[in-house]
Amino acid sequence: MLANYVDKYKDLKTRINDLETLYNREIRLVVVSKTQNSEKIITLNNLGQTDFGENYVDEAHEKINSIRNSNIRWHFIGKIQSNKIKTICNLFDWVHTISSEKHVKKINEISKSINKVMNVCIQINIDNEQTKGGITLEEYDKFSSILYGLQNIKLRGLMTIPRSDIPSEESFARMYDLYKKNDYLDTLSMGMSSDFVTAIENGANMLRIGQEIFGKRI
Repeated sequence: MLANYVDKYKDLKTRINDLETLYNREIRLVVVSKTQNSEKIITLNNLGQTDFGENYVDEAHEKINSIRNSNIRWHFIGKIQSNKIKTICNLFDWVHTISSEKHVKKINEISKSINKVMNVCIQINIDNEQTKGGITLEEYDKFSSILYGLQNIKLRGLMTIPRSDIPSEESFARMYDLYKKNDYLDTLSMGMSSDFVTAIENGANMLRIGQEIFGKRI
C-alpha cells in the first residue's frame, strides 16, 4: 500500500513537471492530506513535497502538532468557522477560502497578535452555485479592497472549485481573466484530481490534489 500512493505521487509530479515545461511556468502542488495519516505526509515530505492542504481544523491540529516540521507549508482549504479562526491562524501558513469580511478581519486581528502575516486566496464561486462558498466575480473588486488595509493579511491569489456537472474550461478561463487583470496576484489556485490538466491549460499555477494520489476516500 505504501508503494501505491508513493508511485502515484511520483507519477503525478512527473506529469506536472512535463506541463510546467510545456507552459513555461512553475506549478505548485498542494497535496490534500485530509483523512490521511501523519506517516503518509512525512513520507511525501521526505520525497520533497512541502505543501499540504487540510479541510478540518481538529484533524489538522492533531497532525500538525504531531509532525512538527517547519519545512511543511500548511494550507487551510476548508470552510471557515468563526470559532476555529484562532486555531487556523496558529496552525496554517495559507487560507484558501476567504470570502467573508468578518472572517478576514478576524484572521488579520489574530495574526497580528501572534506576529504573523497570513497568505490568503479569495474564493470565487465561479459558477454561482448556492451550495458552494465564495464571492461572485462581480463582487471581487469591492471585497478585495477590504484586504488592502489589513497589515497582517497578504492577498496572494484566487481559488475556485467549478461545477462538476459541466465542462470546466469556460469557468477556468473566466478565473484566469480575473487573475490577469490584477497583476498584484501571484497565485491561481484551481484544479483538483479530476480536472487539473484543464486547469493548467487555463492558467492555474497551484493545484489541490488528493484523490489522484491516495485514491477515493472511503
